[in-house]
Amino acid sequence: MDPAAYIEMDAIEERHWWFRGKRRLLAPLVSRMLADFAGTTGSSKILEIGCGTGGNLAHFSTLHPSARFVGLDFDSAAVQFSATKSRRSAIPFAALQGDGLHLPFATGSLDGALALDIIEHFEDDEAISRELSRVLAPGASLVLSVPAWPSLWSPHDEFLHHARRYRPKEIRELIERAGFVIVEERGFNFLLLPLIWIVRKLKSKKADAKPEHEAGGTDFFDMPRPAEALLAGLFVIEAALVRVLPIRWGVSIMMRAEKQRC
Repeated sequence: MDPAAYIEMDAIEERHWWFRGKRRLLAPLVSRMLADFAGTTGSSKILEIGCGTGGNLAHFSTLHPSARFVGLDFDSAAVQFSATKSRRSAIPFAALQGDGLHLPFATGSLDGALALDIIEHFEDDEAISRELSRVLAPGASLVLSVPAWPSLWSPHDEFLHHARRYRPKEIRELIERAGFVIVEERGFNFLLLPLIWIVRKLKSKKADAKPEHEAGGTDFFDMPRPAEALLAGLFVIEAALVRVLPIRWGVSIMMRAEKQRC
């Protein structure tokens, strides 16, 4: 990611409606990942690859204190932000600097993994998917999220150094080729999809009219409290809807996939 994106993310990710909503929708997948696979040591070891500034690690390690969470990121500044969050957290976690294509873990040694908005950063997404499969024990789960629909491409993606946005079929086939079986799939941010499509199209046109060095920035920014509360409330509705409806479309796609046992 652009270095400025880490500073922006660290400043807002604990309170911003999008980050809070994303964790609300991810929480059941992470809980089932831990419930469905008991590590042989009695304390599951869970990796988050591309942990960024550590907000997910702080959140899920607190929700699941019996699990051992460890984050890995290529960027040293991101690891520093994560380490700071770990020191403030009631349940500390580890944060390592490393390359996602060469994970510093033995084959089959992990009880679960999180890949949350990270696979799209790799030019060789086949390689990162295979590497995640390698380090997971047979039957362990990968919980992932990726940005959806190439038509939503905008300066937001460029600033975050995305290589692509995925169609649902593309991410399914990628994960299955790496040796996983998809057991859960859902859309995220589907209620706002039409509005976000319009906003990003307008933002792309505006960016095209600017000099290259001025076109950039993410879609994350602070909003007035009433607007934050309204948008956060939409994800409460989304969380309720995905419990009863097979909604697989949205601005992002979330999945839980199990590594094949044989």
